[in-house]
Amino acid sequence: MSFLTSYMHYRLAIGPEDFDVCPILLTQAAQDCWTPLHLSKLFLQRIRHVPVTVTTLENGGHYPLEQPGLDQMVTRIHDFCVDVTREQS
Repeated sequence: MSFLTSYMHYRLAIGPEDFDVCPILLTQAAQDCWTPLHLSKLFLQRIRHVPVTVTTLENGGHYPLEQPGLDQMVTRIHDFCVDVTREQS
């Protein structure tokens, strides 16, 4: 019960409208029934101070352990990190 209470009453340390810390990458599994892309977009559209990249992973559920989604996630996270660190150099 305490988990559900904390989940329902969680307060963000910084709101999405004020977030300016780093670029964001959302790796969205194509078959994620727990958090469909349209729900994530409602939140992400409020972020205005940093770039937001959304990429879809094929054949993946909420925890993308399925192929090829898992390999796609690893590749896209790697490429994102390389791009972000290159831009900051």
